Amino acid sequence: MHFTYCPDCGTKTVPRRMGDDGDVPYCERCQKPLFDMFSTCVLSVLLNSRGEIALIKQSYGQQETYVGVAGYMKPGETAGEAALREISEEIGVSAERAEFVFSAWHAAKEQLMLCFCAYTDRADFALSGEVREARWFPREAAAKAVRPGSIIERLVLAAPVKKTAPNL
Repeated sequence: MHFTYCPDCGTKTVPRRMGDDGDVPYCERCQKPLFDMFSTCVLSVLLNSRGEIALIKQSYGQQETYVGVAGYMKPGETAGEAALREISEEIGVSAERAEFVFSAWHAAKEQLMLCFCAYTDRADFALSGEVREARWFPREAAAKAVRPGSIIERLVLAAPVKKTAPNL
């Protein structure tokens, strides 16, 4: 989000040089810079003890290819907690833990995606209204089921190639 007006007082912002950050929207009335803001989201793949990867098709938005379980972080939540909560909410699986893999900027949605691999022995899904379908895929098939060049493809390819989840 780029600030054109101050969210506190409503005054139109003006550009003001802020060191290495260059020109930043500035509220002269409140005397404060208003740096651009963006949403922080988590994106996860779930691996089971057979080395399969769970992917979903959403009931809204892009529905042609499979995606990972994703969602917004809530205030007070760590990224790992958000990843586990989203997996539980969307596909009804209690994952043992989530391991951070990488972060990526999603330019189309102006979101920072924090990407995780989570682990479970459980294989049954209980889908939320946000999810149309969930499936377990062998690793190679999972990479082919997602959009080429996408962040989820990078995450699927980065997922460990172990037959069992580490430290379960």
